[in-house]
Amino acid sequence: MPRQPAEQVITEWINRDWYQNKDKTLSTNVLEKYMKAILEVAGADGVITDAERKWVLGLAAAHGIGKDEIDALKSYKLGSEDATSIFNNDSKLKTAEHYQNELIYNGLRAAAADGVLKQREIDGISALAKKLGITDEKFQEILAFYKEEEEERQKRIALLFPTKAYGDTIKAIDTHYAK
Repeated sequence: MPRQPAEQVITEWINRDWYQNKDKTLSTNVLEKYMKAILEVAGADGVITDAERKWVLGLAAAHGIGKDEIDALKSYKLGSEDATSIFNNDSKLKTAEHYQNELIYNGLRAAAADGVLKQREIDGISALAKKLGITDEKFQEILAFYKEEEEERQKRIALLFPTKAYGDTIKAIDTHYAK
């Protein structure tokens, strides 16, 4: 299914802002596998919540994945396929070499989408990272980076919207402008 212009603009913006890349994007086939693998990482504790799945669906949509692939992600069952195998060091595939660390990072972000990154989620993701061939030292580095970035995100929100949460700010603006 071809992307609509707005979807293409979003995907190009994500690629420029997030990856400092304005050229080529991943194929839909690789993106779908990557998003399924993120679901597996986020669900490494055996549970994928609605909030976690929605986070992955949003990431997939922002990266330009099509409707059919989004639908497949909506119904994807944890453990139904070995979605992380192409990110295993033993695979010798470029997906492992180039996307393994980001997979774990985004898996942590997805696991925290329901409001908190629980210790059992961290433990499950750590075990999966080891299975993929990531050292404990590298996992701890990725985890620390995730936590630092989350603290900075909370600081940004508090600085820019000091009197109200962002959602409350939007409601106040809508009320003010009678929308």
